[in-house]
Amino acid sequence: MSAKKRKEDGGGVAVAEPQTGKNISRTPVVAAVIVAALVGGSYGVWQLVRPHLMAAQEYQIDPARIAITPPPAWIRADIAAEALRDAGFEGSLSLLDGDLTLRVANAFAAHPWVAHVDRVSKRFPARLDVVLSYRKPVAMVEVEEGAGALPVDVDGIVLPTADFSPSDADAYPRIGEIHTTPAGTVGKLWGDPSVAGAAQIAAALAGDWKDLHIQRIVPAGQKPGKSGAEPIFKLLTVSGAPILWGRAPATSMPGEVPAVEKIAQLKRYAAQNNNSLEVEGGGQLEIRDDGALFARPRAEVKPLPKKGE
Repeated sequence: MSAKKRKEDGGGVAVAEPQTGKNISRTPVVAAVIVAALVGGSYGVWQLVRPHLMAAQEYQIDPARIAITPPPAWIRADIAAEALRDAGFEGSLSLLDGDLTLRVANAFAAHPWVAHVDRVSKRFPARLDVVLSYRKPVAMVEVEEGAGALPVDVDGIVLPTADFSPSDADAYPRIGEIHTTPAGTVGKLWGDPSVAGAAQIAAALAGDWKDLHIQRIVPAGQKPGKSGAEPIFKLLTVSGAPILWGRAPATSMPGEVPAVEKIAQLKRYAAQNNNSLEVEGGGQLEIRDDGALFARPRAEVKPLPKKGE
């Protein structure tokens, strides 16, 4: 042993002094260096082979191999082709692209017919599955100066007109007496509370407006709301008979009669009046705040008295 020994006074006990050299194990350090070398080497190898793998045929996604949720009958556009074109995608895509699903999701989310992108999934051999929710037209907003009508969904989002023929447009109720133009482009909100409220009413009437012979929904003034005045609406039948509807279904005011109850009232009245919502004498129906349906007769107009009477 290299330690020195010395004799203590009064005894012969040997005391070992500390060694001057260090004996610390280097095993963890060496292991860490090896792991780092392996990782670094693997990364370097990946950087070399990555371009070749991304270009390999089995990883190349042709746009035709992007499967989307089948669009409903009212959409005639090629959703996938338009979404990829507008997003600037060119040629094939690589399944090994780490940002591919996000970029594809953003491309489809920007399409005016797409309400939500629910999922984008990679599949092998090279394919993408895209699950979409689509917007549904509920009404046509009449545009001033004879420019026709613009389709909107339940939220008042403007939809592409190219998918609608004149006969297609006639399959939806009209929203009239709107004196604004869309605030944004196709796929964006119109930006007018009257359009948004009328669109909600059109959506509520979707299964009944034809049977009730309702043709148009128009603003009819305002009532107090929680955050200011809210528009109220009037329905007009094919013959022009008016029905005072009230606030939109999504109103924040408590006590407003639900749309389903208003429609039930109109159905009962029509069933009792030869399938008509007209009021005898040319008056109008009114859905009151308590839910009652009131037939208001037309006010009698009397001539002015003659001079001297």
